Amino acid sequence: MAAKKGRSGVATLINGAGFLLAAMLVLHVLFVLTGFPAENGLAQSVAQAAEPLALFFPGLVQAPGEALQVLLDYGLAAVFWVLVGGLLARMFG
Repeated sequence: MAAKKGRSGVATLINGAGFLLAAMLVLHVLFVLTGFPAENGLAQSVAQAAEPLALFFPGLVQAPGEALQVLLDYGLAAVFWVLVGGLLARMFG
């Protein structure tokens, strides 16, 4: 009888961390694009957390509009964190 090969707990934790970092960036993009009040405490907290998570992506690609610029800056960073989390999880899983 063959044993099922499952994911280790470390791999699941790493993958979840990558997803949470990406979700924070996506939430920031949604707040900016929908016009959520920047004075709101939640929006300020998310923006403060998103800034360092964006790494070198802000300004990497120039876009013609502000909305597209925010989407590119933080969207690329979100994709990066999902990929890094997935790759690291695969290494440890």
